[in-house]
Amino acid sequence: MGVPGVGAMKRVLVVLLVLLAVATLVLAQGIGRATVRTPNGDREVMTIQQRGETLLAADETIAAFGGRITAEGEGFRIALGAMEAIFGPDSRFAVVRDDLIEMAQEPVVIEGRAFLPSGFFRELIPRASGLDVTWDPASRLLLARPRTREVLSAQVSVVDLQGTTKIVIQFSGAAEHTITRTGTSYLIQLRNTVRAPFAEQAYDNPRVSRITFRDGEIGIHLRGAAVAGDAYELQNPFRIVLDLKEAPEGSPAYRPQLRTEPRFQQTLPGVRTIVLDPGHGGKEVGAIGPNGLMEKDATLAICRKLAAVLSSRLGLRVILTRNEDEAITLEQRTALANHYKADLFLSVHLNAAVMKGARGAETYFLSVEASDELARSAAERENLTPSGSRSRAGSDLNLILWELAQQEYLKESSRFAEIVQEEMNRALGIENRGVKQAPFKVLIGATMPAALVEVGFITNPDEEAKLLDEGFQGTIASTLASAIERYKTEYDVRMGVGGARVAAPAPAGAGDPAAAEPERTSGR
Repeated sequence: MGVPGVGAMKRVLVVLLVLLAVATLVLAQGIGRATVRTPNGDREVMTIQQRGETLLAADETIAAFGGRITAEGEGFRIALGAMEAIFGPDSRFAVVRDDLIEMAQEPVVIEGRAFLPSGFFRELIPRASGLDVTWDPASRLLLARPRTREVLSAQVSVVDLQGTTKIVIQFSGAAEHTITRTGTSYLIQLRNTVRAPFAEQAYDNPRVSRITFRDGEIGIHLRGAAVAGDAYELQNPFRIVLDLKEAPEGSPAYRPQLRTEPRFQQTLPGVRTIVLDPGHGGKEVGAIGPNGLMEKDATLAICRKLAAVLSSRLGLRVILTRNEDEAITLEQRTALANHYKADLFLSVHLNAAVMKGARGAETYFLSVEASDELARSAAERENLTPSGSRSRAGSDLNLILWELAQQEYLKESSRFAEIVQEEMNRALGIENRGVKQAPFKVLIGATMPAALVEVGFITNPDEEAKLLDEGFQGTIASTLASAIERYKTEYDVRMGVGGARVAAPAPAGAGDPAAAEPERTSGR
């Protein structure tokens, strides 16, 4: 046998160095074992240590509860019973339906396997099952036990107040529940056992015909479909409140979103909370101009200025999906809007085109089918993951449109997009490229009117130069604020809201909602 050549020796050395690096990583992570104990038995799972936190192997832990986890692009999707969750390696937030779970730290991915903090499973498992989960770091035991729920008593009152029928169901303790609208009835599904005050009671009321108590369900039956409702919770004592009134013609139907642990109650109608979404962020830089301007930086600068204008001029509660250069998945952006019960969602982006002379703004609202080929291309570009793979916009879109009944908001989204486009054309004297429809992943799942605006073409050297100027950024922010003010005025009139400007309620621990500094979503 001959002596290996220099090239072969180099290849062997590279392999040895890679193996050494992997071994060093493994040792640094502190690999260990933990026990997952469920009513079906015990299962050992792999763990790692990072920054003093124990992270459990997601695939083994989820499998212990009968679920599965699959890789999806740069992230992962968990299927557990009828529930799905999505998370990625660069964010502490996981999306669960239209809500979020915040983790103590970002997930760690080693050789394609995700490791998550124990707190994630303590939050996730109870949402998919009747189990409570605790973590004992000393014994390294993740324990799941059947939840014991208090038997509650209930009282019901129905009162008419100034054109509103207020239904108050008072319980002897906190009631775990969900509430949905089905035809001409609101159904409150209860996880607690409730001692019903009656089986069925009729009411001589213009909006409510009767209320029924069945096993695990309270039915509020309306006199017709043209009744809209606003549901919220009150504490001490625990109450579920449903305010009913005649729905204005053309208004979107109400879709209740009660949570068992509400962050805050949105009890007043009208546009009071808006979520602004600066496109891209982190490793996902978006489009890049000929002189190096990155889309992620320009959109963040514009949204920060817009947030300040909206807070000071309109007294709106403004939330940014990101307030720094960080990675936020497309699913997390609308989940944040749903989480904070926003009344409007606006995603801000910059356009790109092969033709350097392309200029002007374009505004979009959601549709399964793109309105034209250019709209389809724009959606495909914005739907790309950081790795360059396409998001499953088509299949997810159909699923979420039907499951969340999102089509209820499309008429309002169309009007919102139209006003945004009109204001951009008028104030900036730009070419009217029109309102378009496309399957933008970032708009999927929003349970409020939502639009996406491409404020200009970053690939156009002239527009890129303007976008670099803080004064021009301020002009765009002021223009978008005028569009939001127009839509708010129109919508509030249709909802019968008075002219007084009232700031929206803030979540527990938040500062003044009218302050110029927008809220941060990451808690940093």
